[in-house]
Amino acid sequence: MFIERDLAQVIKSGAKQIPILAITGPRQSGKSTLIKKIFNDYVYLDMQDAEIFEFANNDPKGFLNSYKNKPGVIIDEAQYAPNLFSQLKVEVDKDPRPGYYILSGSQNFLLHEKISESLAGRVYFYTLLPLSIKELKSADLLCDRAEAQIYKGFYPRTYQPQINAQEYYENYISTYVERDIRSIRNIDNILNFKKFMQLCALRIGSILNFSDLATNCGISVSTAKSWFALLETSFILYLLPSYHDNLGKRVTKSPKLYFYDTGLAAALMGVDQETIVQKRTIYGALFENMIIIDLIKQFNAQGLRPVLTFFRDSNNNEIDLIIELAGKTIPVEIKASETINSRFFDTIAWFKEQTQNQQEGIVVYGGNQTQQRSQGNTISWKDLNNVYTK
Repeated sequence: MFIERDLAQVIKSGAKQIPILAITGPRQSGKSTLIKKIFNDYVYLDMQDAEIFEFANNDPKGFLNSYKNKPGVIIDEAQYAPNLFSQLKVEVDKDPRPGYYILSGSQNFLLHEKISESLAGRVYFYTLLPLSIKELKSADLLCDRAEAQIYKGFYPRTYQPQINAQEYYENYISTYVERDIRSIRNIDNILNFKKFMQLCALRIGSILNFSDLATNCGISVSTAKSWFALLETSFILYLLPSYHDNLGKRVTKSPKLYFYDTGLAAALMGVDQETIVQKRTIYGALFENMIIIDLIKQFNAQGLRPVLTFFRDSNNNEIDLIIELAGKTIPVEIKASETINSRFFDTIAWFKEQTQNQQEGIVVYGGNQTQQRSQGNTISWKDLNNVYTK
């Protein structure tokens, strides 16, 4: 079963403009499936195949020349063959056919580093994250209730009928730690690293505090920072920075912590769907996580790069998300409640007054109704694509 991805149109547009496209994203987000669907007449080469890797790494010129008469070339897990990149530069400078080379890789930091060294100005980057609410809704696969959707998560494979989500995420965690992380960084204590991931999951929506994480995990602060950077650059963790404007000095400056997928986070927390429903604090944090990450997916699929932040001060005034784009500053409050309360708009009204911002605020909530109110707009979690469109 193929689920249509909104990023496809942006990728197709880029393929008409520049010789090389690089698609990164978390492991199993659907990168290989998507690029083979879009570029279905291209030669597909996987650098995890030993024979293909050996040819590409030891004779990059001969390797690329052997495919020069093809419609195009897809090089999957390209970061494993670093010797290719210098030769790719030579080839595209001689023959800059738009969209001829499609590179993909799960390890964002490795791929970016190697490409930036060799292919600057010759490549467009795209990030394919797990499925969005809009994509699931279009495919008639969206769960009816938010807590069910949070638990199931958004990785494409969990929507195959034979896949058990809990078993999938447990396996994903093991694969990520034991295969991917060990291939990048020499981590002596894998159990401690897994514990670190679990501690991060239990702090979703909280202000990032490295000292707290280090103390609870029994590691140094420098190790906590190093491990966190690894998780962030490999699309496990996301940091939402704080909003800074002329609102006084007593404003929280540290970022907030989220996961790119709520199903993965729930697995690390060790909670099932029933627990998510019963423990409202956990549900609220995971719901907020789901909404913020899904909005990132929505903007990403439109080729938009807004500034996303949150606001919190010492008087407990807080805005969950602030979107700055095209001259607009949009405050967004996120509420897991299934019913709307007019008090949800109180902090939005305060923020608008403080910043002299006339843009209507938005409340995203756990119910099903999307409404325009005098105080601002209320949007169901199922209709997040209505938050912003070009």
